[in-house]
Amino acid sequence: MQRVISLIDMDCFYAQVEQRDNPTLWGQPVIVVQHSRQGVEGGILAVSYEARPFGVKRGMSVVDAKIKCPQLNVCHVPIGEYADKADIQKYRDASAEVFRVLNNFDSAIVVEKASVDEAFLDLTVYTQQKLDELRENEMIEDFVRTAIDHLPTTYLANGEDCKENDHLRERFLSEYISNSQESTENLLLLIAACAVEAIREHIHDETQFYCSAGVGNNKMMAKLVCARHKPRQQTLVPWRYVKEILRMTPIGDVRGFGGKLGNRIQEELNISLMGEILETEIHLLIESFPDQHEYLRAIAQGLCDEPVRPRKESSSIAVSKNFPGRLAIRTVQEMRKWVEGLTKELAKRLSTDQMENKRTAENLVYSLLTEEGKPQKTLKINNYQPDILLQQIWTAIKPQNKSQNQGETGPWTPPVLNISLSATRFQPGIPALNRTISGWIEEKKHKKWVRKNAVYDENDGREDVIFEEPPPPKQQKKICSSKPSTSTIGSVEYIILDDSDEEEAPPPPPQKTTNIDYITVDGKRISRQAFYHLPPEIKKQYEHRMALEEARQMKARIDEKRGGGGRKRNGPIKSDASNRSKKPKPLESFFKKKTTNL
Repeated sequence: MQRVISLIDMDCFYAQVEQRDNPTLWGQPVIVVQHSRQGVEGGILAVSYEARPFGVKRGMSVVDAKIKCPQLNVCHVPIGEYADKADIQKYRDASAEVFRVLNNFDSAIVVEKASVDEAFLDLTVYTQQKLDELRENEMIEDFVRTAIDHLPTTYLANGEDCKENDHLRERFLSEYISNSQESTENLLLLIAACAVEAIREHIHDETQFYCSAGVGNNKMMAKLVCARHKPRQQTLVPWRYVKEILRMTPIGDVRGFGGKLGNRIQEELNISLMGEILETEIHLLIESFPDQHEYLRAIAQGLCDEPVRPRKESSSIAVSKNFPGRLAIRTVQEMRKWVEGLTKELAKRLSTDQMENKRTAENLVYSLLTEEGKPQKTLKINNYQPDILLQQIWTAIKPQNKSQNQGETGPWTPPVLNISLSATRFQPGIPALNRTISGWIEEKKHKKWVRKNAVYDENDGREDVIFEEPPPPKQQKKICSSKPSTSTIGSVEYIILDDSDEEEAPPPPPQKTTNIDYITVDGKRISRQAFYHLPPEIKKQYEHRMALEEARQMKARIDEKRGGGGRKRNGPIKSDASNRSKKPKPLESFFKKKTTNL
């Protein structure tokens, strides 16, 4: 059975994110510019479709773009929090909104995240289920008759569809639909086209973003025809038209042939179109590509068996920075600064990913691009704390400096043109030792927010909602007790719980604290209630330290009663300085780190 595959491609995604952030930009020419360094404007990363008719293109300088389009709106990619580089987190967040729609549309559809703005969908099972339902209910004839109404932005790729003519679009599509009633293959593609129209509309309703799509029998053809009618359109390619489409398709336009392989094919065979591969004599093809000639002929015929792999998250998380030409890193101090900044950016993204996707990376690969080569190394990681990661990465990178002066202010040789850090090999779950206090605080804040903003029905039967009577007012001073407010929707009365931290009554006068309310950890006092809510592994560490402190205090009291006497130690006593160097960080330092990250 032929598969049914679709590609969803967001239309100029970065520009759309900026237009949604600033609605006045909708319908206006917009470019998104890369992060600039040292006062030099970055290159153009994305060009909205409104700006393209003016001749504005990616890679063009902003000055040249404004000459071509004076009314051009320029948006800049945000700067990273820890490193002087681009921070594309807001585009990743917008992408997550899109994939949330895709993953929740129907469980029978397999979704593969191809990039931040592209997704492959395997609709084979979904379309077969729908076709079985139509046959069971004897509704195939009705579906075929009304299908054209559900395909307002669909083109049929038949080799003549590139003529921008809506009349031809409807004619070609109607002819295909009328011939589909007796063809299972055509019906499956038709059902898929209707489903993709609905998916694209749902994406726009939920996110305000527009997208295009391609529908075919494999990933290669779905991606190829997706670009035929952009933006805000989709293209359907039946199997019988595949060879005709590929016959006139440039080799570099086919997925996987846009780089070295495509260039080599064109140079060695002196051809430029995919159809010419089939016209090339087989012995010449074997001579030039002895290990790939069968693969090339299969692709030229439209055959591709690459599966759609269900992948919702990225297989790696990476940060990198280029230092071209005169911007190359040449000192240890500058190298340390960039490694530290990139490490903090990576740690931030890893912590976010860990909380959202409940997975943990095992490996970290650092890679340097220098004038003498590309050294890299894989490190095992077991902690996302930035300071620990930095120490581990810097220890591994330092030996790459070939300079004779290894001091902190010395030169770095050879000069570095790129630094890349990539976390890979993710495993499901969050190890207990890898749970950070910051993550624990985030969970507590989220649960509190949910409680504070919840609206509960008093009669909904849930056992997890407990209503408590407000405490009676004290006789000494009248305090207005806060009662749950009510809200009526239809015939149902809802109780709104107020979980606010703020008291309506004035705060009571300060009272002297006691050991019952506070405990001492490492010389610092913390609330006993906060201590009991710490994660078990952290609380266990502090309980151990508290026990050691209590033992030291007991020994001090015994020594004091003896008048300072006591049995002398046989070995040397460590100095106070050495003891202080091994003193663990106080609890407050973790909370301070969390505060700065917010």
